[in-house]
Amino acid sequence: MRYCTLAELQLAIPLQTLIALSNDAQPDLSYGGTTVPLQLVMEVIEDKVQQAEEVVDAHLRGRYTLPLLPIPSVIKDLTIKLARHELYARRPEGGDLPDAVTRTYKASMSMLEQIRDGKLTIGIPTGEAAPEAGEMKVRTRERRFNNNVLDRY
Repeated sequence: MRYCTLAELQLAIPLQTLIALSNDAQPDLSYGGTTVPLQLVMEVIEDKVQQAEEVVDAHLRGRYTLPLLPIPSVIKDLTIKLARHELYARRPEGGDLPDAVTRTYKASMSMLEQIRDGKLTIGIPTGEAAPEAGEMKVRTRERRFNNNVLDRY
């Protein structure tokens, strides 16, 4: 997890809900006294956070030098919201996703598109726009007939 930690993710998703969303062994987990295979739960959470980070990187690639250091708080927040959506989307059999999860996902994707298009900035103090892939640079010789020579005629 590069852009957010488990503790930061737990601020957006209560621990019991986070375990229920990521535990494939017992989807209807009652939290009282049941042991959860922590390694399996952590693998699912890390996978979904990694997917969210890749979506963020895909929008920032070509505009900023990756990986981002230091990580801006807006990027942490966007990653958490995208990871939360990914975790909830794992359980479609429960019906529709919560409205807040869907709404924040759409807002986060819109914000990423605005950052990608240069309408918003992420506040990296040393962040300069990186050249787009496929950009060409051309070298030429010095002009033989420069302005001084042409002015004499």
